[in-house]
Amino acid sequence: MLRQFSLLLLAALLISTPKSYATESTTENLPNFESSRADEIADYQLSRQFLRQLRVSTALRYDPLLINYLENLSYRLAFHSAVTMPNLQLILIPDRRINAFAVAGGVIGVNEGLILYAENESELAAVLGHELGHISQHHYARSQENSGKSTMLYLGALLASIAIASVNSDAGLALGMSAQAAMVQDQLAHSRQHEREADRIGMKTLVSAGFNPEAVPNFFSKMEKQARYVGLMPDFLLTHPISQERIADSTLRARQYKEKGRDNSLEYQLIRARLLAIMNQKDGHQVTALRQQLHDNPDNQPARLSLVFALMDKEDFASARTEIAVLLAKYPQRVDYIIASADIDLAENKPALALKTLQEALLLNPDSVSLSLYAARAATLNQQGKLSLIWLEPLSHSRQEDPIVWQALIEAYQQQLDGLGVLRARAEYEFLLGKGEKALKDLDQAIVMAKNNYSLMAKIEQRRADIQEIIALEKK
Repeated sequence: MLRQFSLLLLAALLISTPKSYATESTTENLPNFESSRADEIADYQLSRQFLRQLRVSTALRYDPLLINYLENLSYRLAFHSAVTMPNLQLILIPDRRINAFAVAGGVIGVNEGLILYAENESELAAVLGHELGHISQHHYARSQENSGKSTMLYLGALLASIAIASVNSDAGLALGMSAQAAMVQDQLAHSRQHEREADRIGMKTLVSAGFNPEAVPNFFSKMEKQARYVGLMPDFLLTHPISQERIADSTLRARQYKEKGRDNSLEYQLIRARLLAIMNQKDGHQVTALRQQLHDNPDNQPARLSLVFALMDKEDFASARTEIAVLLAKYPQRVDYIIASADIDLAENKPALALKTLQEALLLNPDSVSLSLYAARAATLNQQGKLSLIWLEPLSHSRQEDPIVWQALIEAYQQQLDGLGVLRARAEYEFLLGKGEKALKDLDQAIVMAKNNYSLMAKIEQRRADIQEIIALEKK
């Protein structure tokens, strides 16, 4: 109960205290969103504040393979969209309800339930393309321009709704509905206009990225039928109202595209199998059904991967190795299977074996973020923290906003007894998780430890100043 109260208070602070990061315009005319770099920077800063607060209040899914897949899909869509600053941050929320959201500045949230509900990759891409449409058209900024604090109200209530849902789904749903009501009652027509724009732009993005436009009306129709016949309102409909007119419009628009693109991909099916395994751990009843599927179709790769995970859950590691060996024999370079093999090794407490497999895979695929993170983890578990730094330190530069990287660096530096490295990595990790004051204290200690290394001291002091400035701006 105390945690729920704290989250509601956090929402209230966001709602009542709108942040301003950019210089205010001196003109009374409507802002020119296409040319305003200041607005983009303000959006970015606000979105990162939202993300840090979300991380500190809500449990998120940090599986490298799942996150990397969502990132790749979102960037593929973004590069075919009108998003002018595609610096995206993808978050996966362990919530079975169907929902996704976008925050101006490039934060995209996906509920695990959306991936389970989307039968193919095109349907998932359709939702992400729609969210990118909201970002590219500055819908949240335009809403704020028309109704004062409504964007801050939305962000604050969205934050609290997600956080409370992790404790009590009914409470989160109720808060989400009230937040939607607060926005829509005053601006229903404006909201419908935004949805039509996002539909049109999202479908164009979808087609340009090589997906089937029919996925949009198909997904809308499924959700509308679920709400009508099953009596269950998907969360997505609370913030994206769907009418028969909207479904008809998207159906007609999809028919106008000659390019139909692809519906699905093996990669999506394998990612879905992995997610299902994570969500349904210790469900031993799946083994018999999966073996029957493979008896009917021995080449069913998603079913065999699902069987690997089901066998692991039963701690039948020998059988799991047999099944993953079948997949690796045919597809030795597929990252999903290499990591599944490493999962078996790590579950059996054989990090050296996992490390050997991952190092060999990285020789052929050195840029794989998922393989690098897994190799670093295996090396650390094998008491080879120095080796893990080979992969982690470059990632700390290319993925500065990734908590997974900084958490892994903390463990590696601790193993190396590198106190200065621990303090710097921990400061970054704490900052990303909304604990800015703790980050500053760690950097203070790091400055003392750097002693006469003036070049390093200058870097640490500059980073401290940067974080201090961000904290000060958020308090205004």
